Amino acid sequence: MEYGNLLNWVIFSPTIAAAVCLVTPRVRAVKIVAVVATGITFLLSLGLFRHFAWWAHGQDAQATLNVFGAGYGQKLYEVTKLTWITLGQGAGASRIEYFVGLDGLSFPLVVLTTFITFLACLASWNIEHWKISRGARGYFCLFLLLETGMLGVFCALDFFLFYIFWEVMLLPMYFLIGVWGGPRKEYAAIKFFIYTLAGSVLMLIVLLAFYFYAPAGMRTFNLIEMATNAGIQEAYREATFLGWRFAPLMFVLLYIGFAIKVPVFPFHTWLPDAHVEAPTPISMILAGILLKMGAYGLLRISYPILPGAGEWAAYGLAILGLVNIIYGALCAMAQTDFKRLVAYSSISHMGFVLLGIAIMTPAGLQGAMFQVIAHGISSPMCFFLVGVIYDRAHHREINRFGGLWLTMPVYGSLATLGFFASLGLPGLCGFIGEFWVLIATFSAPQWWWAKPFAVIAATGVILTAGYILWMIQRVYLGKQREEYAGFPDSSAREFAVLAPMGVVALLLGILPDQSLFRFMNGTLHQIADLFASHG
Repeated sequence: MEYGNLLNWVIFSPTIAAAVCLVTPRVRAVKIVAVVATGITFLLSLGLFRHFAWWAHGQDAQATLNVFGAGYGQKLYEVTKLTWITLGQGAGASRIEYFVGLDGLSFPLVVLTTFITFLACLASWNIEHWKISRGARGYFCLFLLLETGMLGVFCALDFFLFYIFWEVMLLPMYFLIGVWGGPRKEYAAIKFFIYTLAGSVLMLIVLLAFYFYAPAGMRTFNLIEMATNAGIQEAYREATFLGWRFAPLMFVLLYIGFAIKVPVFPFHTWLPDAHVEAPTPISMILAGILLKMGAYGLLRISYPILPGAGEWAAYGLAILGLVNIIYGALCAMAQTDFKRLVAYSSISHMGFVLLGIAIMTPAGLQGAMFQVIAHGISSPMCFFLVGVIYDRAHHREINRFGGLWLTMPVYGSLATLGFFASLGLPGLCGFIGEFWVLIATFSAPQWWWAKPFAVIAATGVILTAGYILWMIQRVYLGKQREEYAGFPDSSAREFAVLAPMGVVALLLGILPDQSLFRFMNGTLHQIADLFASHG
């Protein structure tokens, strides 16, 4: 482990800024504090590259692949490990720790979180024009607290601490939707809260079960220890819980808790409502970061600690991944509301993530994680593109638009880039993750169902192209409509939000190895090794 404090500054800088916002008198000053704080947090997160960038470890790809050393959790960066709460006394005492650190799994998500949060904060600058402009100070304070919660989830390596940050994230999002959302904001916020809280309760049950079912003297909340300690692993494999086999039951409970966040069918129904009613910047956060927490939880907790149960559940999870891909695409194709179409497209794209994880191979994990990051770029971009038009037209009915590319050429060009990235056009970020998952699924020899599932998943790509091209034709192409002829093109602020996401979408699509794979492959291979050693 390499100890350091930079990660603590990344996690808690937004909280410090939230406190500053509380005592800042003017709304404009509050906005400046929030934007500067999220920008500084993003710059601080870039400092973490020194531990992961390929130039820090030489140009040899295999050397970079093995940078983490002997095994899972043995090479962590910017670690802080402090005793927080002591449980029991004497030699048998155990501890809840403030234990945070980075590896190749969490690092890309930390940078994604700070990047999207900064752009979403910049997108919130015109809060005075929203239906509820009062309470801007409260909005930005909650926004900054939300960033701390999200970063904490991706950095916590103690299960209890992970759970605390998971809950910290819930309340700000509830209020950001419920206070600053659209006409049905209360319904959407309560639905989001109940679904997420239900998942949190299941996670809490597993947290307690993991602790009490570990052998005496080995009880811990340390996620790395639970995944690598042979005694704990043996106890989990052999135990029963209320007459059920312990490991499969805990895996199912964890899966439901994380599947709600992904979201996976049939736990997905909160997502379209939350997206439609949330303000545009909050939709960017929901799509770009919160959905990724479910996939991260599976890769950080479920599969490393319960790999045998993951193998037991592989067929069922792969089917649910296919359902997400096809069902989400068909629902998106049926939408006439622009924002709801993008929301259902997220459900479809995240199906590839679940499929890649379910097959439990290094290539599958790589494809799933790449899709997580790629969708974390393209989806916020698409939601902001919808928000730009809504700010001008005050409606989102696809059939009422047309010819917007002629009216707003800069915006239309950026929109084409963003939606083609979501479509999965080769050369853009959306293509690599989906393609990698399909290759990994087709070539997984241990599953008899892999090849037909890959073929079915590939049809989702065709459906995606259908609804994206259908939408582009009706919204951006065709004759210019008189009622939209006076629309101004993208402002400097809107361009500043869209252009960085467009650049990253191109970078990930053209240089996937240099931009992402080399950062995360070492840790993903270590997780795959756990499947062989404990499965």
